[in-house]
Amino acid sequence: MPLFEYKCQNCGEVFEELVFSSRVSDDEIKCPHCGLNRAKKLISAPALGNSSGGTSTGGHSCGTGGFS
Repeated sequence: MPLFEYKCQNCGEVFEELVFSSRVSDDEIKCPHCGLNRAKKLISAPALGNSSGGTSTGGHSCGTGGFS
C-alpha cells in the first residue's frame, strides 16, 4: 500500500494519504484540514535506504563514530 503526499488546492494543506488501490483518483482524496476533495498528488523523491539499516553515506546511525 503506497503512501502518497497530497496538497489541497482549497486550503493549501500538505498531507500524506495511504492509498489502498491504484484506481483511486485525486478527486476521491479528502483533505483532513478543510474536508474538501480538492487534493492533488505531489511528486516526491522516494525514500532510499540500504538493507543494513545504516545511512547511505557510510556513517554510523548510532552517532558514536566507531566501534568500541
